[in-house]
Amino acid sequence: MELQPNTQQFLQDVQKHAGKALNFPTEVGMLVEQADVRALDDVFRDVIFHAKFVTRTQEIMTRIGPNGEGFDKLSAEFQNSIEKTSSLLKTIVKESPEEIKQHFIGDFFGLDQKSFGNFIRLLEDLGRVKNYELDGRSLPLSDASLKRSPGERRMEGSVGPNALQSQSDTVRIRNAASLGVILMALMFLVDPPVLFLGWGLAIIVFLLLVYIAFASHLLFKKSRASN
Repeated sequence: MELQPNTQQFLQDVQKHAGKALNFPTEVGMLVEQADVRALDDVFRDVIFHAKFVTRTQEIMTRIGPNGEGFDKLSAEFQNSIEKTSSLLKTIVKESPEEIKQHFIGDFFGLDQKSFGNFIRLLEDLGRVKNYELDGRSLPLSDASLKRSPGERRMEGSVGPNALQSQSDTVRIRNAASLGVILMALMFLVDPPVLFLGWGLAIIVFLLLVYIAFASHLLFKKSRASN
């Protein structure tokens, strides 16, 4: 399957941003385009969010080793996120053309060791896409509202593009803060600060991230309710 020119450019930009080549650039491009065509933009954003968490958790688990403090809890979180991400990816793929669907089923969703290794490396790529987005770069995804039914678009007509962009920005802030909360929690669990000052600063940052995530969530719900 040949990718669209804008998707190819996006993949080049992600690789330049990451400073290394993606493991499966074509497959990442397929997921982007299938999510875009099927108005699954939010699902794709959830995928890259969980992919970054999986990648980061795996890095910490590798660093502390199976006998390290908190390894069992990290392992449980890792497995839970693997299952979530797999389910989200299957949501994108299941309505794709048969060729794409069978490719992902055979190479990434199988129960054998090779498929699992491919799956983890694909998540590394998707985690890099999340890093790219967190740096303020745009993903090549159309506004999902443009692909909704006419009735749904009429209901959103009074909102306007600026309000829709504001909602999108709020979701991104919430997701970024939520990711920060998760990573801070992992830090407390695996490598907590030693000095009192370090604990104080870490707790302040943690609470600030919780507040940002919660406030962004409330703002988004209020914005949706008012429209």
